[in-house]
Amino acid sequence: MHFEFEHLGTTTPFELPEGLHLLGGGAEDHIRLEGLPSGLLTLRIEDHRLMVEATRAFTVEDVRVPPGVPRLVLPGEVVGLPERMSLKVLDPDGNAERQVGTLAVLKNLLTDTEALTPSRAAALTCLTGADVGRTFALAEASTELGRGKEVAVRLRDIAVSRRHARVRHQDGAFFLEDLGSPNGVYLNGKRVEAPSPLTEGDVIELGRTLLRFQAPMAEPLPPPDKASPPPETEKPSAPAEEPIAHEAPPTPSAGDAPERPRWEWWLIGLGATTALVGLLATYALTG
Repeated sequence: MHFEFEHLGTTTPFELPEGLHLLGGGAEDHIRLEGLPSGLLTLRIEDHRLMVEATRAFTVEDVRVPPGVPRLVLPGEVVGLPERMSLKVLDPDGNAERQVGTLAVLKNLLTDTEALTPSRAAALTCLTGADVGRTFALAEASTELGRGKEVAVRLRDIAVSRRHARVRHQDGAFFLEDLGSPNGVYLNGKRVEAPSPLTEGDVIELGRTLLRFQAPMAEPLPPPDKASPPPETEKPSAPAEEPIAHEAPPTPSAGDAPERPRWEWWLIGLGATTALVGLLATYALTG
């Protein structure tokens, strides 16, 4: 891979093979550039793609990259270094102009971007290009991305194929697939060769367009059913003592004769017998 190091108007070209390289001003650095801190940059070249990580903050196309965060740098992009130094990545095929301005931002790199609003459905938010700021919901089991009219996520990017990629929802997880596009699909800077799982904050690169994946908001667990306390068993209250009713003797009606005790009837019978005997005695004496 070809580079140009620039400082104070002086340009120094150099070339690096694939592998891991240290760039800085120290004696142990593979690429020693006077005026830079020791071990400033780690350059990883793999499959003609460059990943840059630094011990200090740097910039790529004037976008700040925090220290310790890997950053994909494409041909034509300029890496800003301390002391007004810069490092430009050259494209040996002369195709650098196509990639200029593409911000291939990796996961968790967008520190200045406002937090996304939680959504019950997964979504893709466009970070660069003509569709920047647009959000596409991933509500279907399969969502195709591309430039054609038949796809669900249509991008206005001439570097994107008509049917470029697909996001598939299966068993609660989301997967990114390449649909055989010439320019390929990249997930967090790595080319997608097989269906790759997506997680919150992943960055998808199609042509010059970057999309950030937003996972669906987790469904809140239903509150545990609070078992209603068993109804209190009402203790049978002691029956109220009913007042003893003192019944008044029944009042005889006008036509009813009062009931007499047996002894009164006996006396009446005795008196009647005595009277009858007396009457018979008197009749016998006078006769």
